[in-house]
Amino acid sequence: MLEVSGLRKVYEGRRVEALREVTFQVDAGELVCVIGPSGCGKTTLLRCVAGLMPPTAGSVKVAGAAVTGPPPRMAVVFQEYGRSLFPWMTVRQNVELPLKEKKVPAVRRNELVAGSLAAVGLADVADAHPWQLSGGMQQRVAIARAVAYEPQVLLMDEPFAAVDAQTRADLEDLILVLWRDMGVTTLFVTHDIDEAVYLGQRVIVLSGSPTVVMEDLKIDLPPERDQLTTRSLSRFADLRGHLYAQIQRARGDR
Repeated sequence: MLEVSGLRKVYEGRRVEALREVTFQVDAGELVCVIGPSGCGKTTLLRCVAGLMPPTAGSVKVAGAAVTGPPPRMAVVFQEYGRSLFPWMTVRQNVELPLKEKKVPAVRRNELVAGSLAAVGLADVADAHPWQLSGGMQQRVAIARAVAYEPQVLLMDEPFAAVDAQTRADLEDLILVLWRDMGVTTLFVTHDIDEAVYLGQRVIVLSGSPTVVMEDLKIDLPPERDQLTTRSLSRFADLRGHLYAQIQRARGDR
């Protein structure tokens, strides 16, 4: 579903090589996490994949089609949820906006908005404004907007970095439920190693800048996961320790 081949990005003005040669693929219905040291180019990678930034070299394909701009069946959830929501619009209007841009008929729009808000547990605040909600609830609005769009591919850029630990755990479990229900191909960028192990079927480890793929690790944990049982498994600790060592190596490479 998603194929990244030899992706390279050089910021010419600063003469900075952010991505050197990044290659990986994500099969249809997979949830793959991406981790790497701070400043390694995770967000740059995601922007190139989303068609928001042209690569210097290499290619990105979604369902076999080359990405030259934002693909029509791709949704992105950003870390800074406050900036991605319009404060003068209600929750319902925020979720509905991209559907209007896509010219989805009104009846279908209403169905999609209602369904996505119910899925993230916000059906009762549809007429509230984002500024009236907690940070975790605002990020749920952003997730609902992405879900309502019915994407083939969902990109998430450290979406839970700005919320507290308990809210983060709740949102992680929400993503797993939505992913299982929707079967959408998901690329999830995070700086949190535990989160990557908990969520991912695979974890792609990026090196320090200029960035290459250090490892593509299969997460061989049971498919049904919960915060207490899964994180208590000895295999969870083994995988976390292995990835932590890889990140330490990546920092040393810089």
